[in-house]
Amino acid sequence: MEPRTASSDQPAARTEEVTVTVCPGGPLLVRGPVTLLDGEGERLDPGRRTVALCRCGRSAEAPFCDGSHKRRTRRPPVDAGPADA
Repeated sequence: MEPRTASSDQPAARTEEVTVTVCPGGPLLVRGPVTLLDGEGERLDPGRRTVALCRCGRSAEAPFCDGSHKRRTRRPPVDAGPADA
């Protein structure tokens, strides 16, 4: 439920900033007051204020990250030059 202002029935303005941090080779870290919805529009309760969202598709807790990305084979960074022969 959205917080309400004392003088109206409109949702209160959110003053906290929401940030999304892309972790290289890992999840998206979402910090701040956000509402997460599933594919049917139902609210998801992450149980915490900072949420790690899976980007690798291997999480058993999707859409949340469970660290499965750490078990993949390491790849060279995108900006790596050609390998020496």
